[in-house]
Amino acid sequence: MGGMRNVTGPRLLIIAGAGLAAIVAAVIVAVVISGGGGSASTDGAPSPSLTAAATAAATSAAAPSPTPAESPYAGILDGAPMTAEEWAARKDLLPLAVMFDNTPNAVPHHGIGDADLVYEALVEGGITRLMAVFWRRDPALLMPVRSARTPFVIWVDELGALYSHAGGATTSNEANAVGQIIDWGIRDLDAFKPGSNAAYYRDSSRYAPYNLATTGERLRAAAAALGFAGPPTVEPWTFRNPSDPPQGVPAAGIQVDFSGRLYTWQLIQWRWDASRRAYGRFQFGGPAVDGNTGQQLFFTTVIVMRVNAAVVDEAGHVLLEQVGEGPATVFTGGRAIEGTWRKPDRKARTRFYDASGSEIAFERGPIFVEVIPQQGAFTFTANADDLPELPKYVPPPPAPGPSEDETVPAPEPTAEPTATPTPSSPAPTPAQPPAATPTGTAPAETPAAPPTSPAAAQPSPSPAPGR
Repeated sequence: MGGMRNVTGPRLLIIAGAGLAAIVAAVIVAVVISGGGGSASTDGAPSPSLTAAATAAATSAAAPSPTPAESPYAGILDGAPMTAEEWAARKDLLPLAVMFDNTPNAVPHHGIGDADLVYEALVEGGITRLMAVFWRRDPALLMPVRSARTPFVIWVDELGALYSHAGGATTSNEANAVGQIIDWGIRDLDAFKPGSNAAYYRDSSRYAPYNLATTGERLRAAAAALGFAGPPTVEPWTFRNPSDPPQGVPAAGIQVDFSGRLYTWQLIQWRWDASRRAYGRFQFGGPAVDGNTGQQLFFTTVIVMRVNAAVVDEAGHVLLEQVGEGPATVFTGGRAIEGTWRKPDRKARTRFYDASGSEIAFERGPIFVEVIPQQGAFTFTANADDLPELPKYVPPPPAPGPSEDETVPAPEPTAEPTATPTPSSPAPTPAQPPAATPTGTAPAETPAAPPTSPAAAQPSPSPAPGR
């Protein structure tokens, strides 16, 4: 039996808001950000700064040239070999970043299996959200599209991508995702904005807000109509050729726990499949699948990136310290490489370095980045069978009070649906999904309850549905 490697981080105290009437609904965010193990940090730790002042901690490094592929053409995001014809057809296209819900009501996700790159990070309510980025191919169906949050807007900015989302957080602080989209000149494809809303429609097979759908073709047509044109400007990562010697130690099993407390809605596992030379994703008690194909999601490289995090307002919005540097572990080729992430400024590409300071070369193929708070936890094992059994998904009890689905509706998308692709095999349904009431309108952004202090936190409220 292989040994298990446990990795935890220091505890980070949050900036907590008062407000007794709304405490219960956001208590899980306080639990997630307030710590789940490790040593304590300094009391009153400041919230992340996303300004130029935060760049002082970054270590500048010249952007290296990508490793040459055996084919002269390779994907700009995942390094996968391409034919000359494929390159000619895609070379002037911008990356396309799409926000996805990641609660049991949202699965199976449609289209993520075609992504070159995916980010996962916490949002309010103690849940995570996904952003899938496409370049080499565009999916026939993307669903469910959800709203923007600041950490994801920062990644969109560094990629120079088109941004598909359904509204977003509007605040008077640094979590103002909607304002940042405007201020930073993001190429915006908002489902609730005239001009881009024609690319979206409601899929009758699901209930709102988990039924907002679009396609890669529709999004690119909307982008062209709005004058968003390439070529792409993203600086590729470094990729390893098959003949290069692998780095790291054997790592066939990975477990990521966003809170460090083993809540089943925050627990992810990855298992190495040697025949595919990729890691298979497991969540909500079983395999994560793409609804377009019914097949499990596999990624060639999985990165666990550790960041400081804080709740910054009574709505429970979470900000991450994405500028600077911090610990990271890169899982590629079935091996783990301990290292560091670095991002000198907001627009710079986040890069990953080994202990010697050399940039880590990834296996060619799709990449998944898990961005967890310092007080979160993850483990990895030499053998996938040595991971603990993924527990059956048990949702937390519902929080009291109205949900965002019961608030004033936002403008609806205008497109008509197309035929939904038929999966090649049935997609599994997570056990005991949280109950939800179907609605026919899209919710407007509404503040959730304020975060509580760590002492008052209880691990029970359900994730707020959000938009």
